[in-house]
Order: sequence, then structure tokens, then C-alpha cells
Amino acid sequence: MTSSSIKDYATALNILKGRESDLETFTTYSPSNRFIEAYIDSENLSFSVKDEDGSIFAMALGEDPVILKCDRLATSRGLSVDANEFEHRADWDFYSIDTANFASQKICELSSDAAEISAFLTMHAPNSSVWPNDPEILFWGEVRKENDLAALGALVQWRTGQVMFASIATHSDYRNQGLAQNLVQEMLSRATKMGLVHVGLGVFAENFSAKRAYEKVGFSLVNEFSSYNFVGG
Repeated sequence: MTSSSIKDYATALNILKGRESDLETFTTYSPSNRFIEAYIDSENLSFSVKDEDGSIFAMALGEDPVILKCDRLATSRGLSVDANEFEHRADWDFYSIDTANFASQKICELSSDAAEISAFLTMHAPNSSVWPNDPEILFWGEVRKENDLAALGALVQWRTGQVMFASIATHSDYRNQGLAQNLVQEMLSRATKMGLVHVGLGVFAENFSAKRAYEKVGFSLVNEFSSYNFVGG
């Protein structure tokens, strides 16, 4: 790794030019106003940010990255970390897609009933990351069957500026019918009309059916991560 800490956000961006996956990961998960530092060499990338609650989130990517001081850590899948310091939380994958190919497709219907959305997520996707009234939400998209809410999802814009899908969920009675895939395509069409050109999403590594659906839409895998909480002294 580089021998010194990079404290300037623009310098880190400049070094990462030409490294598409690392650059997208860095700009997605490191808002410039909360950036602390980075260590970068030709094979590895580490950086840390300070969250709104004062906790520190860090990423360590590559085969031999610096593990920065943090409360929460995400690493490249398969990277070994000290089990006495970090407790494994989950494995997840980061995908992204350009919206241009969806400009001529059907635009999703909007969902605006917060109580209905909350009830749907509570019943069919209780571990959803985004719920009504989250300030990052751009819109909720929906698919209905006989006036029943059958599939639902949010498009959000993080403080980094990155636009992401979140809380994509299908009613248990309508699963395995391609509704989530159709919804995502229609939401991408609406995103295009809003002038949004690139969208990402995170999905648990073991959610193979969701990953297949996203890949059919055209999403490309950017990175595979493991997440940890710091438990050491």
C-alpha cells in the first residue's frame, strides 16, 4: 500500500481514475463531506468516512489493503480479518446499470400511501433498508394485480449523490412471476425521464433469485463484499 494517508478527496478521485470498479465503489460509499482518509496503491483501496451519528465506516478492497480504524467495516469477499476485532454481519453484492436503454419502456406507477407501503413491507419484506418518510427517497414504484399491491420498490439518492434501488419486495402470493424484474425495468424508465443516468443496488449474496432477476434486467456486478462490526478493544 501507499506509505501515507490521503486526506484530500479530490486527490483520491484522481488516483482512482481508470479503475472503474474501485472508483464507483469509492464515490458511492464515500461522501466528500464525510471523507476521512484513504490508502491506495495499484492493487488495493482502503477508505473511511464519518457517519452522521459519529461512527466510522471503512472499506478495505483488494488482497492486502490497510484495515482502517472503524466501527463498521466492509471488505472484499474472502479477505481475512481478525476475528478478535471484527464480527461478521453479512455478505452482499453491489450492482449497477446505466438507464439509457430503458428510455422507451413503460414507466412505473407511483406508490404514495405511506401506511400501505409500511404494511406491505412489514408483511412481505420486514428487513427492508428503506421505509416511508426516509428523506433520501426519490419515489416509490409499484405493480398492482387486481388493485392489490403486488410488488414495490424505492429509488433513493444517497448523500454521495449515488442513486440506488432499495426495499424491492414482492407480495408472497405473487412471487416467481417476474414482477420485481418488471418493476425494476419500469422504475429505470422513470429514472431516465428524471435525468438519472446511472443506478446501483445492493443485494445479499445468498439472494440468488434476486440477483438472477437483476442480471436479466442488465445490471453488472461491481463488487462483492463482506460486512463486519468492530468488537475488539
